[in-house]
Amino acid sequence: MTSLCSNRRLWFALVAMLAVPAPRAALAVEHILANIEGRHQRFSGKVVHEDPAGGVLLITDDGAMWPITASAIRNRTSDSKPLVPLNKKQLAERLLKEMGPGFQVHDSKNYVVVYNTTRTYAQWCSSLLERLQKGFVSYWKKRGCDISAPDAPLPVLVFSDKASYARYARDELGGSVGNAIGYYSFQTNRIAMYDLTGSQELRRQNSRRGTLNDITQLLKQPAAEPLVATIVHEATHQISFNCGLQTRYNSSPVWLSEGLAMFFETPDLSNRRGNGAIGKVNYSRWNLYRKNANAGTSPRLKSLIVNDDLIHNSRTAFDTYAAAWAWNYFLIKWHTEQYVAYLKMLADKPLLVLDDEKTRLADFRKHFGDNLNELEKDFFRRMSRID
Repeated sequence: MTSLCSNRRLWFALVAMLAVPAPRAALAVEHILANIEGRHQRFSGKVVHEDPAGGVLLITDDGAMWPITASAIRNRTSDSKPLVPLNKKQLAERLLKEMGPGFQVHDSKNYVVVYNTTRTYAQWCSSLLERLQKGFVSYWKKRGCDISAPDAPLPVLVFSDKASYARYARDELGGSVGNAIGYYSFQTNRIAMYDLTGSQELRRQNSRRGTLNDITQLLKQPAAEPLVATIVHEATHQISFNCGLQTRYNSSPVWLSEGLAMFFETPDLSNRRGNGAIGKVNYSRWNLYRKNANAGTSPRLKSLIVNDDLIHNSRTAFDTYAAAWAWNYFLIKWHTEQYVAYLKMLADKPLLVLDDEKTRLADFRKHFGDNLNELEKDFFRRMSRID
């Protein structure tokens, strides 16, 4: 299960703290001293949202977004300088300073990978992510989306083992840290993961992992497929929220965000173009969806649309993920223009405003029609033909 749910639960709480929305376009960099959980911290960035009480949502030069309540702010000043995103060298220096001794940097065209595992594995990761980004942007451009590659390098942290990764991730993921091999953070805008090739199950089958080819062959094993899919899933979130397709901290339904990421979860590790597996059936999701659909227990469309409870609830999450993949697959494949328009409408929604059930349902019906029963019939008919 992806950690985006953890990010979403966090921002539900932030909405309550930042109260009534009052968007503000900041013309300068603001410098804020705030007391966060009993510790004074300094932030410098552009205010992208401010509430009437003085709470702010601040974006910093490394792409992180920090919600700061009015009660936490101790001092606030501004200057006339525009916010300039960090370049690859600056981002690398910032991350290395934070992560400490033992970490190194591998950068590629669009990514800065900071790691304390082997350089070869860092290279393999950046290669996978570059192919994914190229394929992702190309896929949506061809379908009429006004998007482009991110205009700043994207940060990636790769830890040598699960234990060190868990220590880093625990503050954000809490008790669910043991269930996620990697995650994308709304707040820091980073992907964090650990070296998959150290998995005992994979190493028993193939002990070679010294070269890029060794790593590729190791991670082509069936046992590695869900692990690699998780990395692709989290990287898809990062790309989507940085290329203009989606917007962080606004009211985009979780079933849509997760289903979109699952649409890209089927990586072709041998394809250097980056788009060889886009749009293929995600059989791990499909098999569970089909089982539930045949049993009549798959979540209904309206339940997915109106709130995120089914995904947030650990008892229903896995079944809901499968249904979310199925509905996104169906809408992307057979209602492409409407899906693209729906994405654009959602991306344009204001920050830190939670839509109610009535609004969510109206938004969906505006793009896909009022008759949800007929849409479901078409959905079941088309999905039943998948082999």
